[in-house]
Amino acid sequence: MDLSEKGWFSELLKSKQPPVPKEVSENKSEFIYKTIQPSGLMYGHPILPKEYVSEEFLGLDSNEKLKVVLLDGFVKTAVFPSDAVIPTDPDEYVSFMAKVIVEFYEHAYPDNNVKFTSFWGKKLSHEEIVEKIINDRLNTTQHNSFWGGFFNNSLLFLDVFFFGEWLAHPEHLRNSLIEQRDQTHQLLMEVMIAASYADSSLAEEEKELFVELMESVHLSDDRKEQLNKLLDTGHKLEKIDLSEIDTWILQKYFLELAILFVWADKIVTEEEKEFINQLGEKLGFNEDEIERSMAAIESFVVANWGKVSFLQEKNNFNVISEQFIQRITKVVNKNKNIISSEIKESKELMQLLMKSTKEDLTPEEQIIVRNQLIDILKILPTFVIIALPGSFLTLPLLMKILPDSALPSAFRKKK
Repeated sequence: MDLSEKGWFSELLKSKQPPVPKEVSENKSEFIYKTIQPSGLMYGHPILPKEYVSEEFLGLDSNEKLKVVLLDGFVKTAVFPSDAVIPTDPDEYVSFMAKVIVEFYEHAYPDNNVKFTSFWGKKLSHEEIVEKIINDRLNTTQHNSFWGGFFNNSLLFLDVFFFGEWLAHPEHLRNSLIEQRDQTHQLLMEVMIAASYADSSLAEEEKELFVELMESVHLSDDRKEQLNKLLDTGHKLEKIDLSEIDTWILQKYFLELAILFVWADKIVTEEEKEFINQLGEKLGFNEDEIERSMAAIESFVVANWGKVSFLQEKNNFNVISEQFIQRITKVVNKNKNIISSEIKESKELMQLLMKSTKEDLTPEEQIIVRNQLIDILKILPTFVIIALPGSFLTLPLLMKILPDSALPSAFRKKK
């Protein structure tokens, strides 16, 4: 599939069956997080959703993958049960999505001057307009530095978030969308500036980075001037009013971007750890929720180490994976009674574990044990709505992190 050619929007949507809205148990924020977080859109580095992992998408470059995850984000936000009626006919579905995305950008970014006619005066279809909008939007996120690309690509997640709000409450947001967008961008910049000053200093290259970022966020001159002053004088977390960031998914977004930001240079100082804890508390999260966000970031890094070049450049895999193992072990020990109960309730798993004490399991049986143990981990609160890196969690590793008390007595002796 060539996403640089005209018609890519329709072709991409039609390559997947129009999703049929259905009742879900999560609230909207949890639904968005659970479906979009694994794609990397929140973190500025696209990872193709599993439904797009096929031969026709394997050759896509990073920018094309960004198109896929951005459009996938729009779709998944749109289909969350709401007052919006999503057509199930493929052609009507494409027309609907094109129309509402164009209307959203027309109101969210009026300064981009959305054009409805071609150079020759021909009236463009919504499909043609949305292709140009998304192409232009992605072009504004291209930066030479790693952090420039990371931060600006991650802002595309806010497009998806506000699109969902717009689709659910178009009249309510019609007059306030730009203000909400600008305020969110400014507060995110303030948090990043405060994070940079967490260890009481700001390196010259960090200042240069923020100057670069300031050129791409959509803010008024007054807001930019205010941020530049904070960049020069320093900023403290306690001076930032985050009361307007009152949606759970936005709070998670702020916290997890800050986590990624402070430890991407490999070294996390005690001051930076304290900053993350203070930010989490300021956003209304308890210690467990902050831990879950740390696990979400580490899980994303471990799962996608080979797919995102910056992870290999900026971090030591052994360090990050060991941190993640320690975090999983801590969570498992805290919930060992739940795990023990779940293992006992699975007759097949119990039989295979007991069999393994007498003879080696076949490769197929080992896969069954591994998959069932991962499924049990997924019911724990910390891992309910994050994507665990299945390929990383090998059976020997799972056996290492599971507490003895959660396993059959005969298996404990073997272990």
